Amino acid sequence: MARKMRKYADDTPFSLTSMMDMMTIILVFMIKNIDAEGQLVTQAENLILPVSTSKVQPKEVSLTVIVDNNYVLVDNSKIIETAEVLEQEDLLIAKVDSVLKERRETEKEHALTMGLPADEPGNIIVQIDKNIPYDAMYKVMATCGFSGYNNIAFAVSMKDGGEE
Repeated sequence: MARKMRKYADDTPFSLTSMMDMMTIILVFMIKNIDAEGQLVTQAENLILPVSTSKVQPKEVSLTVIVDNNYVLVDNSKIIETAEVLEQEDLLIAKVDSVLKERRETEKEHALTMGLPADEPGNIIVQIDKNIPYDAMYKVMATCGFSGYNNIAFAVSMKDGGEE
């Protein structure tokens, strides 16, 4: 049997199959990028964060203080037990203060080498379990302020229907 050769005319319609493949890939790429922007801060494992209706996103910050039922952590390093913080009368938590001051000096030196102003207040994110007493939160905030971190942001879980 002889095969029939298909003749292509000069006015062949444009094939949309490859164009549809390309558009599908672009769509998937855009969906993945939008989905990746979700969470800026990784929540500590044993914390239950308070719920907020605010939709304001914090700036990206490299330093995190975590207060859970057992310890106060600075960048995942155990510094002091939470029970000790609650027992002390002084607002300043000395062990946390020394670690934060070291980090602040390092940040200032880095800013100077980059040609940025070093006298701006430091940025810090505080993650506190919602069941921790107010007294511990107040002492941690005061210590952050004494150490040069005056821009304090609290990590919270976002509730639906947030406000601007």
